[in-house]
Amino acid sequence: MLLKRSMKGRIDLMGPAMAIQKELMSVPSFENGEDELLSSEKKVINNAKKAILMVAGSAVQKLMQKLKDEQEIIMNVTDMLIEVFACESAYLRTMKLSKTKKGEELQPYIDMTKVYVNDAVEKINLYGKHAITAFAEGDELKMLLLGLKRFTKLEPVNNIKLRRSIADRLIEANRFCF
Repeated sequence: MLLKRSMKGRIDLMGPAMAIQKELMSVPSFENGEDELLSSEKKVINNAKKAILMVAGSAVQKLMQKLKDEQEIIMNVTDMLIEVFACESAYLRTMKLSKTKKGEELQPYIDMTKVYVNDAVEKINLYGKHAITAFAEGDELKMLLLGLKRFTKLEPVNNIKLRRSIADRLIEANRFCF
């Protein structure tokens, strides 16, 4: 629907997509950003949104009206959107809980958000690669894949340790306690 509405001129997808292309041509920022709760995950989610705009915008620009016949590309972009939506939902839920829970009580939610965002960004990268390779070739392919890599880059987390911590909490409670 997003792509269809964009192609009909009902929403502006190309403006933000062009801004993302300009950002790709600029020097990346090496700032660590804020030092607040889940600030790294917030940055990763925002960058994943940029990856979606880059992929969708490039597909629209390259294929125009033919895009409606490219269901696999649309499916990959949709899967990217779904993952970002789930990441942002987990992030926002944890941030909301941080207003009422502190310390050990909040930690499992932080861990679950980190694990999910980490796994989802890898999926977003994969879906993006599948979409890009379906419509781009040569230098354009290389540039888009580099852009995708830039926008889906994240600091690695120890998912095994985080998952064990979450599992220990569940085992201790002997029920689903989240």
